[in-house]
Amino acid sequence: MKSIPFIVIALFVFISCDSATPPIPPDETKPLLTLSFDKKSCTELWIKLTTKDLTLPAQLTFKQYNPAGDSVTHTFSLGANDSLVYIDSLFPNKNYSFQVSSISDQVSSNKLTTTTLDTTSHNFSYQTFEFGEPLTGNSSRLYDVAIINENNIWAVGEIYVNDSLGQTDVYGLIHWDGNTWQKIKLWYSSPLGGTFVLSNIRGILYRNQNEIWFAAGSIFKWDGISTNAQLVYSRLNLPDPNGSIEKLWETENGTLYGVGNSGTIMYYNVTSWSSVTSGTTLPLTDIYGNTDNEVYAVGINVPEVKGVVLKGNSGGFSVMINSEIISENELFNKLFGSLDAIWLDENNTIYTAGNLMFQYKNNKWDYVRSLPENFIGGNPGTYYRGFISSIRGNGSNDFVIAGDRNTLKHFNGISWQQIGLPYNPQSQISLIAKQKGNTVVAVGSNGSKAFIILLNR
Repeated sequence: MKSIPFIVIALFVFISCDSATPPIPPDETKPLLTLSFDKKSCTELWIKLTTKDLTLPAQLTFKQYNPAGDSVTHTFSLGANDSLVYIDSLFPNKNYSFQVSSISDQVSSNKLTTTTLDTTSHNFSYQTFEFGEPLTGNSSRLYDVAIINENNIWAVGEIYVNDSLGQTDVYGLIHWDGNTWQKIKLWYSSPLGGTFVLSNIRGILYRNQNEIWFAAGSIFKWDGISTNAQLVYSRLNLPDPNGSIEKLWETENGTLYGVGNSGTIMYYNVTSWSSVTSGTTLPLTDIYGNTDNEVYAVGINVPEVKGVVLKGNSGGFSVMINSEIISENELFNKLFGSLDAIWLDENNTIYTAGNLMFQYKNNKWDYVRSLPENFIGGNPGTYYRGFISSIRGNGSNDFVIAGDRNTLKHFNGISWQQIGLPYNPQSQISLIAKQKGNTVVAVGSNGSKAFIILLNR
C-alpha cells in the first residue's frame, strides 16, 4: 500500500479572550469522539471528526483499515472541536474502515466503514454532424447545447444555408429527436421596431418544454411551440453600453443567472431580471455553482492571456483569484494563462480551465495533476489537447472537457481518455461539451461549418 496523504482541516475554531486552561472533565465524564461520513470520490474520502468534552489541543491516533487487511496509523494534534479528515491515494470501489482514539483519555470513536466511488466507463460510441453552406459566404457555428435526454437535445448558434431562391437564410436553433436534427427558425420583435430572425444564439437554458431561455446579447424566452420568441431583457438596458448576455445557468432552487461581456452578470428573481455587481470588466464566459449563495463565474481576456474567477450570489460578486502569464513560483496566488470554463463536482471541488486546468480543493488551488502535461514546467498540453473551453459532467468520476484541436476528454475518476474523434493537433475543430447521464454532446465548428459530436455510452 502506498503512503497516504492525511490532512486534518478545522471546521470550527473557537477564539476566546479567556486564557485560562479548560477544566479537566471529571472521571465519570468521558470525552466523546465521533466519526461520520462527509463526502468521497474514487480515490479520496472526507470524514467528519466531532468531539465533546475533549481538552484541546489533544493528541489523537487515527487508524485506517485497508481492503488488503493491513492498516495505517496517523498521530496528530487536534486543535478544534469539529474537523474534517481528508484521505487521498485510495483505490476505487473499495471498503475502508476508520477509527480515532485519544491517547491521554483512553477513549475511541465508533468504527466508520465506507466505500470509495467506482470508476465509470470511457466506452462511448459517437456520431458526427455538420451544418451550414460555405457558399453563403458566412461561417456557421454552434455555441451551446442543452441535453434533456438522449432523444431530446437542443443546440444553438448560427447556421447559414441557401433557401429555394438561392438567398442566404439563417437558423439559430436545432433539435435532436433521437433520429434527426431539425433546424428551427425563431423570430422576435425589436424594441426599436421591426421583426428579425433570432440567430447567433450563444447560450441556452431549458427549464421545461414550454419554457426555454436564450442568450444572444439580450435575453429571450420561448414557449417551445410558436415561431416567435419573447425579448425579455434587452442589452440596451444594461448599465454598460458594451455589455451583453452570452451564457445562462440555473441554480437548484430555480434562480437564473446570465453572464457576458464587460463583466455583465444578471439574475432572474421569478418576475424580472436584475443586474449584479461583478467586480470585473472582463468578458464572462461561464457560470456555475452549488447553491444560491455560492456561485462562480469565469472571465477571459485571450489577447492578454489572463482571466479571473469570481465568487458571489445575487447580492454581488468579487474576485476569488486572477490568472495571467506568471512564473511557476508565483502559483497559486494567481493561476497561469486564460480561463474560459468553470464547474463544480458533488464534493464542491471547483474546476476551472483555459490554457491549463486547475482545481480548488481543501481551501487551496492546484493543477489537475491527473491530466497529462497539465503544468507550467512541462509542455502545457500542446501535444495532448487544445485550449479548454468547457467542463461539465455528472460528478467527480464522470465528466468531460472540450476545446480546440478535437479536444474531447472524459475523466472516469482516475484517468482521462479522448472520446469521439481522435485528438488531432492540426484539426480546426473547436468544441464545447455537456454531459447528462450516459449522453455527451459536443458542439462547435469545423472550419466554416457548424459541427456536432453526439456520444452515448
